[in-house]
Amino acid sequence: MTVGARRATAASRRTAAVLSAVLAISAAVLAGASPAVASPVRAEAGPGFVDVDVPARADIRDHRVTIALLAPQGSEPSFAADEARRSLELVDEFYDRETNGAIRFELEQLLDWQSVDQPIGCSDTAGLHQWLRERIGWQGGAARHLVIMVPPGDPCPTWANGEQPGDPDDGGGTFQPGPDPYLLAHELGHNLSLAHASSIRCDTSWDYPAGVECPRDEYGNRTDMMGGAWSFLPLSSPTLARLGVLPNVREPVCGDARTAVLDSLGAGTAASRTLTWTDPENPDARYWVQYSDASDPVSGDGAWPSPWQAERTVSGVQILRSNPAQPYGGDLLERPGDTTEANEFVTAGETVALNSGMTVRVDEIDEIAHRATVTVTVPCADPTTVRDITGSAVATASYVPEWSSAAAAVDGDPGSVWSSWPRVGEQWLELTWGGPVTVERVSVALARDAADDEARGLIPPRAWRVERWDAATGRWLAVAGATFTPSRDEPSRDESPGEVAFQRVTTSAIRLVFDAWGEAEYTGSTGVADIAVFGGTAPPVVDPEPPVVVDPEPPVIVDPEPPVAVEPEPPVVVPGGSAVPGGSAVPGGSSAGTARGAASGVRSLAATGGAAPSAAIAVAALLTVLAGGGAMLARHRTPSRPRVQTTSPPHLAD
Repeated sequence: MTVGARRATAASRRTAAVLSAVLAISAAVLAGASPAVASPVRAEAGPGFVDVDVPARADIRDHRVTIALLAPQGSEPSFAADEARRSLELVDEFYDRETNGAIRFELEQLLDWQSVDQPIGCSDTAGLHQWLRERIGWQGGAARHLVIMVPPGDPCPTWANGEQPGDPDDGGGTFQPGPDPYLLAHELGHNLSLAHASSIRCDTSWDYPAGVECPRDEYGNRTDMMGGAWSFLPLSSPTLARLGVLPNVREPVCGDARTAVLDSLGAGTAASRTLTWTDPENPDARYWVQYSDASDPVSGDGAWPSPWQAERTVSGVQILRSNPAQPYGGDLLERPGDTTEANEFVTAGETVALNSGMTVRVDEIDEIAHRATVTVTVPCADPTTVRDITGSAVATASYVPEWSSAAAAVDGDPGSVWSSWPRVGEQWLELTWGGPVTVERVSVALARDAADDEARGLIPPRAWRVERWDAATGRWLAVAGATFTPSRDEPSRDESPGEVAFQRVTTSAIRLVFDAWGEAEYTGSTGVADIAVFGGTAPPVVDPEPPVVVDPEPPVIVDPEPPVAVEPEPPVVVPGGSAVPGGSAVPGGSSAGTARGAASGVRSLAATGGAAPSAAIAVAALLTVLAGGGAMLARHRTPSRPRVQTTSPPHLAD
């Protein structure tokens, strides 16, 4: 997305927020709260895991779709309007199932065949969209979609495409030959900000180290609609996380091997389906582990069979990692040297070696219970290594408008922006880690959609500074040498990052305080496109346990019984021995014990309230060592070139 497009998007979304009060929702929801769902008994992890809160991103439930059947010059209508209607119904059923009702598609208007009266080629998707918009007066906006369907076959292309904005609520346009519902689900997925579900197959290893080029198939995930599934199989974990509809995610604590049971992807949003963590030596690389069962449901009851759909005969565990080109997407790792359809499944008894000493072992697959037992080992990060630790922080803010979120500042996507609009004065972003970290450098990329002298919208602040949370005093303290004051001529007042470096500090949270440009509301608020915090993991300091003091038990006082007069028995005389009395006393005793409890931590990737970290955070950090984490990262895809198809499926283009 270009800078101009990002500015236009920010402005249009802000306008929609003002004009559409019905879309307003609480900041708590935008911070990551998800709707309550029924919770059946789900697979549980053993000790050594923390919960990961994936931030909610889809704030608008009902998406309105206009479908237009167009016949460009040289083409003829070749399918009925009811087929297009049914296609959208199947797509709605699919996303309703996958998001637990968080995203629905409804038909706003269906335009039967329209002949294009201008010399616009069938492959000129931009020209066709422009012609149609002018003809029917269609206006884009939040959660609005314009779908063009053309006759399949010459002179129309065999590929489809869709706009891919930075937010699931932005809406957009799509284009496809014919009414195929899988094409429609894929391209509307792009409108929801989803990237392609790709795969990687290296020659000698499952994983690919930094700098090593392994062949990537852009549509290689054959079990994901955003890949080459060609059926309504469940979406994979990175795809669901991008939509913000992936609850019950767990992260293994670094160090020892950790064993967990995973429900299948088809078990639904109330199940425990996913493990995730980051590479301890490369925090930009996020891993996902999920179980795909051969019997996972296919929505639509096979109403639209495709000759290209994946054949599901194998159940297995899938390992995905973030795509360096689109970090919020996921590369499905494939078995090296295996070209079969089953190369993306790790089966029972297999151990997969990943980078940095990480391993995933599949202990058992139960196709009756539709669960898999896995053991994951993630080494702890070297605390002396300086790296980008932003991804493992939770972002909160002094204020969040309904169209923004604090998490947008740390998701790695410069097209998504945290904003304090329309507020001015000192506004802040707070980053909190699950344990003590060291910080020595902070970089901030600011956003604007208005010039300084326009006194409106988003204008870079006059200055910003870094503060750290001091648990000992319970206060925010300014970090020495960590104030940035850009001049009007510096590019950092726009989108080039401004940076401050300072003496290393140890803390569990930092706060970036921005001095807004405007002096009154609506006259220039702060917007942040991206933040990068550089440091490391501080070694935990565990206070020695106090000695266990056991109060002595009070003596038991028993009233003496009156003596009983008993005639003494005569001693028993044993030949060669001594006299043995007729009775003896047995001493008694007692014992005491103590019990100790264990604590567990919770990792939240969502933007939650704005309160200062409590002492409980620091205490919990001493009990649990967390490796990695972070908000979902984002990059915009580059358009792929059209390709001519013969017997292969239509190109699921950009």
